[in-house]
Amino acid sequence: MNIPNTITMARLFMTALVFVCLEWHAPVQQHGSTTLPWLAFALFLLAAVTDFLDGYLARRWNMVTAFGRIADPFADKILIAGTMISLLQFDRATVVLTHWYVVVVIAREFLVTAIRGYVESTGQAFGADRLGKWKMFSQCWTVGALLAMVASCDWFHWAAVGGFWVSLVLTVVSGLNYCFKARHIILEGGA
Repeated sequence: MNIPNTITMARLFMTALVFVCLEWHAPVQQHGSTTLPWLAFALFLLAAVTDFLDGYLARRWNMVTAFGRIADPFADKILIAGTMISLLQFDRATVVLTHWYVVVVIAREFLVTAIRGYVESTGQAFGADRLGKWKMFSQCWTVGALLAMVASCDWFHWAAVGGFWVSLVLTVVSGLNYCFKARHIILEGGA
């Protein structure tokens, strides 16, 4: 276990705490304190920063491991998809966040994971590209703004709306880009 992998595991732990904060806040969302959603917001932002930090350190220090190549994207998917699913229970979030959007995000992740798994099973590297990183950034922006809205900070509404549409486009386009990049390998492999 090296430092980048430890950071990835810490991201999973922080993500679990985001879920706990949101679940504990849900029953009292109309009349309760905003402490838990603000804590979820802070933990989410910290977890999102670690996403960029662990990969950077792994590459810079030449510490890329098989565990990290699996755990890092897994932690990203849990952070984004899990937080979006948790946010669907809050009226303040669903003013912007829709069920169909969450389905698109999760479907794209299943598709890219399947493609990546197949391509890498042929012995070829198929890591995240720049478009995928922008997709992740825009999704983090959107989820962060939604968490602030749940914490009763309505002036994040426009940040959430803008992030929603930008991240939707980047989610779809980056998914199609992965399909395009892998088309020769997939078509040559047969059914």
